[in-house]
Amino acid sequence: MSARRTVFLACPYGQVGGGMGSIMAYLASLGHDPSGRFDLKRLESRGGGHLALSPFFLAAAVGRIFLEAARGRLAVVHLNLAERGSVYRKAVLLAATKLVGGRVLLHLHAAQIVQFHRSMGGAGRGLLRWMFRGADQCVVLGEVWQRWVMDTFDVKSNRISIIYNGVPATVAAPRTPQPDAPFRLLFVGNLLERKGVSDLLRAFAGLRAHRIELTMAGGGPVETYRTMAADLGIGDRVRFTGWMSQDAARALMVASNALILPAYDEGLPLVILEALASRTPVICTPVGSIPEVLEDRRTALFVTPGDQPGIEAAILTLVNDPALGAALSDEGAALYERLFTMDAFARAVGSVYAALTPRDGALTPAAWPPVKEGRR
Repeated sequence: MSARRTVFLACPYGQVGGGMGSIMAYLASLGHDPSGRFDLKRLESRGGGHLALSPFFLAAAVGRIFLEAARGRLAVVHLNLAERGSVYRKAVLLAATKLVGGRVLLHLHAAQIVQFHRSMGGAGRGLLRWMFRGADQCVVLGEVWQRWVMDTFDVKSNRISIIYNGVPATVAAPRTPQPDAPFRLLFVGNLLERKGVSDLLRAFAGLRAHRIELTMAGGGPVETYRTMAADLGIGDRVRFTGWMSQDAARALMVASNALILPAYDEGLPLVILEALASRTPVICTPVGSIPEVLEDRRTALFVTPGDQPGIEAAILTLVNDPALGAALSDEGAALYERLFTMDAFARAVGSVYAALTPRDGALTPAAWPPVKEGRR
């Protein structure tokens, strides 16, 4: 039997297309943290089926926490937080963990948490405040989220660690321009208005004179956007794949000339990190933590949310300037190696687990180290 103590990675693994589930699945696949002190185990908090079944998954998760604590093996419950129902499920798991004396790491992934918090009543805001203040340590995706948590919930900076997500490496050869091939543009994500899907389709409709193909890989109201593409006269140049497996999506990424994500709000999207790992140039909006780690015309091309002419111009820039695309590919790959490898992510998170459960007794709050894997 392993002498390592358990860290539960709590999130909805069963939901198709969930970035939060993907990053935790990557971490859980390692089996243990880099120091070898902790076993990393999945803890399903919702399930991938109908929402009505989620209480059963939640109850099972609470049972696993209690059982691991009774065995004397529970170290940390790593709660991955999004908006809406995720808040209430994670509140239950936080309370259960505290009840049995475990430590809680609250990891904020929610791109729309600010809007969601504003929409909540007093009781809901109080619940979120209790969660952020009650967690032993918080993890956020960048400085913008650190400031928001500090200002909104009065959490001290030394209780908030900034850790950028990581993704596995991709085997990708440098792209060789092929004069006779169309330019292959790729969107990966939920097909939603907040992801800028309508803006992208309307911008793409202005590029009929150019040999560009657009692939939309993601779920959501696919037929609605397929109809919109047809109405715009670009139905024959836009391919909707629906959700794809991680392996298929990464293969598609490697085969594409550019990734585009003209979203209105984001945290730090895994799809952008996967593009960097795949040496795929990125067109995106500078929202969330994106401008903290990417630089316009060096590691990405920035466009303003909702700026359809700007989206069109950015696509044409990469079509007409292969040298810029190659430079973005090279700089993006170098940035990935510095900041966004799974090894870097696992080491950063593992250091927080270790700080929460020191070998020589309880850690005082003033001694907690904020972790930041930032620019170098």
